[in-house]
Amino acid sequence: TFQVSLIWLATSNFSQGFLMASNSFVVGRASLTLSVASVDSVQEASQLLAEWDKLYNPESQTEEQDDAKQATINEEMSQRRDSLASAVRLLADTAAEERNRDSTKGRCMLGICASSAEEGVATLKAWVTALELPRGLLHGMDKDGVPLELNGGVYIKYNSGGVYTFADIRKSGLGFDALWKPGDALLEPYDGKYRGVYFQVELEDEEFRQYLVPLDIF
Repeated sequence: TFQVSLIWLATSNFSQGFLMASNSFVVGRASLTLSVASVDSVQEASQLLAEWDKLYNPESQTEEQDDAKQATINEEMSQRRDSLASAVRLLADTAAEERNRDSTKGRCMLGICASSAEEGVATLKAWVTALELPRGLLHGMDKDGVPLELNGGVYIKYNSGGVYTFADIRKSGLGFDALWKPGDALLEPYDGKYRGVYFQVELEDEEFRQYLVPLDIF
């Protein structure tokens, strides 16, 4: 089993807080950057993030852009960027309210595409802290207490919650992913070109919401 426990203590230096395996992976409470732009409803937040995703996510772009078109896209992204944190926070807060009523609801999932393990874990720390998400175990950085050599890009999959009985697993359709405990994350090598956080949130309206946003909005 590959695992590193996530314990959130007051240290901001990644290298000082790096302990493996049966010890603790100690990471600090990130400073929060509050957006000056407010977002007031789930609909507004969803629309803003969907519009951003169309501009930022390479998978959403259906054709190559010339320089003039790309300049226009960059300007639109610049205008929207300040609102991203507020939109993500509103959806995460809505999910937390649903999760508090029913622990199997209101899941938040993060897919972090980063250039290094250090950048990926720092991003995980910042997002989980800013959104007040559950903290669990980070798997994949050691084997039997021995740190793994991790060079290059990484992908970190984070899940705010899961279900625990076989009946619930079958009902959820999630397979053994549902065995994860709240706040668990898995780090894997990643050789893709994308950089950012795939933010996915499940709300009671059952609308699919997944958006690719920058790593550093928090």
